Amino acid sequence: MDNSREEIVMDGLVPSSIYLTIRLVYNKLIDMIDIRHKLNKYLFEFGGHIGYSVRKSERRKGSAKEMLNLALEKCKDMNMEKALITCSKENIASAKAIIYNGGVLENVARISLIDFNASSEPIII
Repeated sequence: MDNSREEIVMDGLVPSSIYLTIRLVYNKLIDMIDIRHKLNKYLFEFGGHIGYSVRKSERRKGSAKEMLNLALEKCKDMNMEKALITCSKENIASAKAIIYNGGVLENVARISLIDFNASSEPIII
């Protein structure tokens, strides 16, 4: 699915580019990263420009640092002045990957998850 252009993105979503790392020898997905070309209100508060995930068996091998570095280069190519990257306070490995790539802590938000049947959005307390 191509979500890279504004005119083809579903309502409420933003254009994005997704990249995958696949180890061909084992035909195994190692990690993926999603670069959001711009932010909506929700992404500004919770998700940021970049979201990524590393296969559990591949963690602690430097993959996140490298893929984040490559994603930030793509952001520069898209003429972004800054990239907002978020992670949970408990995700030390992700925080280290962000800091390694020049990230600066801007703030810490405490988020309480609400029953989505009762509310359509998480609330920052």
